Amino acid sequence: MNNKNCFDFLRFFFAANILLSHLCELSQNSNLAFLSYFSNAIIGVKGFFVISGFLVAKSYVNTPSLKEYFIKRAKRILPAYIVVILFSTVIFAFFSSYNFSEYFTDSSAYKYLGWNLIFLNFMHPCLPGLFDNNLICSVNGALWTLKVEEGFYIILPLIFYAIKKFSKTLFVLGTLYVLSLIYWFVMNDYLNMPVLAKQLPGYLSYFVVGICIFLNFDFIMKNKTRLFLLSVMIFIGYYFSNLPLDFLYPAAFGLVIIIAAYNISFLNNFGKYGDFTYGLYIYHFPIIQLFRQYDLFEKYNPFLMAFAVILITFFFAVLSWFFVEKRFLDRFKNNNQKQIPTLC
Repeated sequence: MNNKNCFDFLRFFFAANILLSHLCELSQNSNLAFLSYFSNAIIGVKGFFVISGFLVAKSYVNTPSLKEYFIKRAKRILPAYIVVILFSTVIFAFFSSYNFSEYFTDSSAYKYLGWNLIFLNFMHPCLPGLFDNNLICSVNGALWTLKVEEGFYIILPLIFYAIKKFSKTLFVLGTLYVLSLIYWFVMNDYLNMPVLAKQLPGYLSYFVVGICIFLNFDFIMKNKTRLFLLSVMIFIGYYFSNLPLDFLYPAAFGLVIIIAAYNISFLNNFGKYGDFTYGLYIYHFPIIQLFRQYDLFEKYNPFLMAFAVILITFFFAVLSWFFVEKRFLDRFKNNNQKQIPTLC
């Protein structure tokens, strides 16, 4: 498999897309409504899940043990996640309408901390005295996807076990794909429960597409032109006609992303200075909420404020990468080298 790709750019692109979409929605400023024309948080999330399915499947296949696989996944997600939860809980005490004594004696602060540290953000999304007059009081509404992502990491070894046991890759993945979409349509369209529709297994179809493309990578790259054009045609039919193409959309979406990742060569070195995507994703929401709490989008030029949000978010993303994420990843690599000296 060719290791030259632009996944770093695509992940950054999807994170930026989510940031702009939330900036449009949470700012509640009419001047920023135009951002909705070219940003969509849900598309960004779907893109992340496709890429995750592809890359995590690759990581699993190339990892010698199940224990090491889970350690790698935990070290990529948990350190920065724990830091942002702890940091938010403490720092936002300075911005709460409660005084320090009221804030730190309010059980709500500890409920937020506890539920969010175990990824159940929906159980207690708000902190005392914060964002009460915003569109929503949620401190970091973007974090809901991470429990879904963690769920994918947990079930991936089971998926590979089923593939090995039944020796029918397409049957196993195809079954999961169809069941995921059925779950989504039932929850979202028939029961009108969009919050449950988003949870596992609602987006499993996109993760499964990533796995399937990884396992059939050579075939897909050999036929990339035809598959890409077919996917584009499905997109056109999905968005501009009444054809029932919903069941084909995740597959077409995944094919476009992975084929693009290996065919936009001038973006292959996009992440050479660092991978700031995760930090961009986990810090943008509370920063926008803080700007909205003080009506900064209304008091000052909304475009300048939007630019300030982007700069501040990027600043925290850089700090997160160099002082948290990279340190844990480097420590894992160093430990591996000590345990298995023959690996480079």
